[in-house]
Amino acid sequence: MKIVAIVAEYNPFHNGHAYQLEQIKKIIPDSAVISVMSGSLVQRGEFAIISKYNRAKAAVLCGVDAVFELPSVYSCAPANLFAGAAVNIINKLGGVDYICFGSESADLDLLEFAAEKSENIKLGGISRDKNYANSFYDIFKDLYGEEQARVFTGSNDILGVEYLRALKKNGNKITPLVIKRNGDDYITSAGNIRTCVRAFDFDNLKNFMPEKSFNILFNLIKSGKTADINNISSAVMSHIDRLEPRELIKYADIHGGFEYKIKKSCANLFDYESLIKSLESKHVTNSQVKRMILNIFFEITREEQKEPPGFTNLLCANETGREYLNKIRKSAEIIISAKSAGFKDNKAFAKNIFIDNIYKLGLYNLSGEVNAAKEKPVIL
Repeated sequence: MKIVAIVAEYNPFHNGHAYQLEQIKKIIPDSAVISVMSGSLVQRGEFAIISKYNRAKAAVLCGVDAVFELPSVYSCAPANLFAGAAVNIINKLGGVDYICFGSESADLDLLEFAAEKSENIKLGGISRDKNYANSFYDIFKDLYGEEQARVFTGSNDILGVEYLRALKKNGNKITPLVIKRNGDDYITSAGNIRTCVRAFDFDNLKNFMPEKSFNILFNLIKSGKTADINNISSAVMSHIDRLEPRELIKYADIHGGFEYKIKKSCANLFDYESLIKSLESKHVTNSQVKRMILNIFFEITREEQKEPPGFTNLLCANETGREYLNKIRKSAEIIISAKSAGFKDNKAFAKNIFIDNIYKLGLYNLSGEVNAAKEKPVIL
């Protein structure tokens, strides 16, 4: 049995994700699928819409065999760090034959060309995670022409380049498998789905999600178990207000004097969305700003994000997923946690638990919640 790995957020699991699984089964019929999935924080710099355990459960009910966590320190990071950490976990788990990702171009030769050539490109003094896509597009257009540069115009292609770069750095023999993004009417972006959630537009929501995933999300919406960073925005802003610029600069993504701009905005604004909008610019995207704010609030440093992951949590698995887990448990080069009890002294693990507990405060309904350290994998 071949093992195919997917890096995902499943925020939430929708028809596009189901389509990817269908294509994997067509291409590699005798395969099991594992996923490394974002934790409580997602790459857009937001709280995941529902908990990581519920997102993992939806994925397994819809065809994934086991879901492992990409800890929040890495899941709330720029493309290069996000992809690098996820591939690192896949590599350390072991036993994986393929890594599959969606792509706007579905041109593996182009993606591999971009991964190879971008390795040696310097961005003239700006960090790789700032203006990444536009900077590389301009350089590639000058060096190799517009046709080669187009790989930096699609968000999935950009991540694909980073997966390939990370595979090369890890020096493993995992084979990349590229699935072209489907443009059918029944498939929409996760962003559009989240808009439907906020508008309680369940008719459209049902069209864009597999039934099992929709049912999980629908019941969580009804019971108030969706999360929104705005529900704790006053705590976020008051925390930033107490810090000096020299303290802000040590957190990930803060650079180029941006610490002073954050302090100035925070001193004059009193709602979260206005703060974010005040910090956006032509060169700093909405997602970058949101990641900066979360990095400050959760005290996530550059050093932490650049340090390879030392653990992953098993979030959900079916029988096939458990077979894979049993096969790699002794040989895996990373801690695979199913229980929190023996990891209290692990600082990175403790921070992940802390972020999960703060995430719970962002839920609309807090009743029945337990400390994240007591939560266990969902076994189906």
